[in-house]
Amino acid sequence: MQKPLLLCGILLSAFSFAYADEPGNNDFEALIENVSNLATKKSLNVDYLPSVVTVIDAQTFTDAGIQNIGEALDMLPGIQMQLSPMGYTMTTVRGLKNPNAYLSDKIKILIDGVAINNEVAGSSSFYMDFPIQLVEKIEVLRGPNSTTQGSGAFYGTVNIITKMGSNKTENRLYLGSGSYSRLTAGANVYTLANDWKLFSDGYIIRNNKSVPVDGYPEGTDESMKDFSVGLKAVNGGFELLTRLKRSTYGNFYGFEESLDPIPTDPKEHTNSYFFVQGSYKSDINDVGVETRVSFSHRELNEGANIAGIGITATRFASVGVNMQEGFYFTEKLKEQNFEAESIFTLPKIGSHEIVTGLGARYVTILKDTYYNSVENAITENLSTILASSNYNSFRYKESREPAFWADPTTSFIAADQDRTILYGYLQDLISINRDVDVILGARLDRYSDIGTQWSQRAAIVYRASDKTIFKLLYGSAFRAPTFTEAYANGHINYRAGDSQIKPEETKTYEAVAIYAPDFQNKFTLDLFYSNLHNVIDLEEYYTTIPGYQNYDDRISKGIEFEYNFQSKPKHNFYFNASYIDTDYTTPPEEDSVSVDQSMPDISKIMLKAMYVYSPANFLSFGTTWRYQSRTTRSQLTWLDGEDTTIQPQHIFDETITYRFSASSEIRATIKNLFNEDVRMPSYYYNTSGGVVREGRNYLVNYAYRF
Repeated sequence: MQKPLLLCGILLSAFSFAYADEPGNNDFEALIENVSNLATKKSLNVDYLPSVVTVIDAQTFTDAGIQNIGEALDMLPGIQMQLSPMGYTMTTVRGLKNPNAYLSDKIKILIDGVAINNEVAGSSSFYMDFPIQLVEKIEVLRGPNSTTQGSGAFYGTVNIITKMGSNKTENRLYLGSGSYSRLTAGANVYTLANDWKLFSDGYIIRNNKSVPVDGYPEGTDESMKDFSVGLKAVNGGFELLTRLKRSTYGNFYGFEESLDPIPTDPKEHTNSYFFVQGSYKSDINDVGVETRVSFSHRELNEGANIAGIGITATRFASVGVNMQEGFYFTEKLKEQNFEAESIFTLPKIGSHEIVTGLGARYVTILKDTYYNSVENAITENLSTILASSNYNSFRYKESREPAFWADPTTSFIAADQDRTILYGYLQDLISINRDVDVILGARLDRYSDIGTQWSQRAAIVYRASDKTIFKLLYGSAFRAPTFTEAYANGHINYRAGDSQIKPEETKTYEAVAIYAPDFQNKFTLDLFYSNLHNVIDLEEYYTTIPGYQNYDDRISKGIEFEYNFQSKPKHNFYFNASYIDTDYTTPPEEDSVSVDQSMPDISKIMLKAMYVYSPANFLSFGTTWRYQSRTTRSQLTWLDGEDTTIQPQHIFDETITYRFSASSEIRATIKNLFNEDVRMPSYYYNTSGGVVREGRNYLVNYAYRF
């Protein structure tokens, strides 16, 4: 503990000297660049937005050693990044998570303003590893945003603006290496072709990562291969934007957090996502019109070993069946989205600035195949199993797996599922006077399968002085049930969906104060209260067929504080603190009752800091610090009082950047500088004290602009 506290003291002491610096020449430039249209679809300085938006400057985060989108989000207040047993990133915003149904992370991800759609599972976690070297900035809105972004903008919205997407006229190449045999390369290329401006980027990352696992001689399988290529073409008001991303990962801790039970035949999961969007901006009788047409294609190819060959063979031998495959599954799925939207910016009418829009989206599943070795063995030997005198003790008998036995199938989602969504929205930014703005917004979404959903927002922004701003915010949002939650077929180890399930809804109230005494300093304080209704989660009665259910209300409340200090070119300091208190009710199970408790497996208190010090133009030092308090304990009855918490953690990273010239630089990063014993919650509570994550590790990157 002494080393982290010592470094923290050094970091804060060094920062104290920043006040002696003169204001930088780029303060006004920084002010006008700190804009976003994430909350209103109209570009405004984030301090004036009727929402809580943080704009991440990717270059600063890069100098601090941040490597990808997930790491960047983990530096923000109220956000905690965790992992599912299979290695999917789970983004928890303000303590709101579904401990029993981790497939959906309930935030909306956009790449250069294009939504990443996943109607089957509701997760876009496969974009969390996107490298920050290709990013210009990241806009993060904490809280509901359905009035502009629709379903899924529930706990938060993240817009990743790449260098390519921001029309940055830069040619750049970077190469990198690091621990776990990590190799990476990427580039941005810009060129002109007649009247066309062409921007492109791409990267590739691979490693052979494995981390230790308590009680096992071998470690996790976190090996990965990830690549993406993007292209943007601009000609006048027309833009064409397209990107392909594909990643393959090992299965980390395994499907049931017991590593791979069939190591002779390891499985992995591959996600690929392609989108293309064409847009055109024009003015018609002083009305700004932007029309967008987009298409996306998502593929999932996933396999996992669940139980070993020996134990599976023993279970089937008891009912007279010779089964030597072990228990595993494979799933292949293809989903497509088609969308068209028109946005109209009306000329100012008195004090009113009105933006309205109409759109439609169609979702369909092209391919859906699911193979389960246990289910296949049951289907092929059904008469033998039913005739066995040991059937009643068979692990996979009908009373234990009614969802599968009711309708054996080789698809994951019920047949012939598609979804059509029609939507319209309107927002009015009203300037009451030079100091007060009010915004009112509403959106109607009409789903072909779940009906109509309304979203509303209202906010007032009061500029008490040139230095002080106050905001009062109200927003509602919804999240339509995913195809998994509504239409999943029952399978062994997978619960069935419920076609009658209702959308989740949330109402959030916030009070924000911003104090900026000068261009260098800014303090932000945010108090929030969220009420979730019709929460979708899994119940644990294995004798019932539908697993996904709507649950009672959950409340999340807390406080977030941010402080920014920037004195270019020497000092850039960022600190935030958050306290979160979120309700949760444990799911009912056989022989147990539900228990009301705080949301399990989250840290109620989080402190985070980042400091980039540049003593000269050619040299900078970046330090990040994250503190997470002890996580809350799960009170599930079957745990019988077991302590499932993770101890408090201090994690420091250190980065040194040396610039050979204006066109080339090298950057070295040490992650987990003091080799802290970093843990994350054990999803199935199989590992006391949580699962082990990375110790000290290293990365080196070289970048060249040409």
